[in-house]
Amino acid sequence: MGYDGYIPYFLISVLLFIFYLIFAAPVQYFLNRNPKRFNAKYLLIYIFFSFLVWLFFAFITDPKNTLNFLMGYEIYLFSVSFAVIFWIWDSVFLQNIGRVAA
Repeated sequence: MGYDGYIPYFLISVLLFIFYLIFAAPVQYFLNRNPKRFNAKYLLIYIFFSFLVWLFFAFITDPKNTLNFLMGYEIYLFSVSFAVIFWIWDSVFLQNIGRVAA
């Protein structure tokens, strides 16, 4: 069995993880100075930065087709879904860890 077809998905996942780490960790640190669970304003901030990550990813991978990527629904679907996942992760798990440590 050949698993070579999974290598691009793995590389894309690693790149996106690095981009999210670079963009989201400072945002999360900033927002958790005054933590609020399931705050809609925090969700909007996460969506904005998630969109920046996907835009940066689109520009890095194919600069000529970035405009076409913006015209498709995928960037918006991925941006919002990743932001919601990150927002839930932050609201449920990370803010509880901060309260336990304090």
